[in-house]
Amino acid sequence: MLEIITKFWVEWLLGIAAGGVIAACRILWKRQKEADTRQRAVEAGIRALLRDRILQAYYHYFERGWITLHGLENVNALYKEYHALGGNGAVTKLVEDMRGLEVRDG
Repeated sequence: MLEIITKFWVEWLLGIAAGGVIAACRILWKRQKEADTRQRAVEAGIRALLRDRILQAYYHYFERGWITLHGLENVNALYKEYHALGGNGAVTKLVEDMRGLEVRDG
């Protein structure tokens, strides 16, 4: 028995090491999938918050009939990030309408 162990110890060690590498890869793969899922959820949440803020600005400035320069800059910055996160074109019309408002100093 000892003769078999000494003769094949390298193969056994490599087999055990390969099993360990495979187990580690599975764990890392699972963690990466969970991280990707969380990242998508964070992006969707931020996109929803940006959309909500743009809608609030739209109703505020259109009720008033004009927009401040800072308000317009803020809306443009919000829209830029909203669009970069994959926001759809429904908000684009609202932003274009706000860009058409008269710009006044507060």
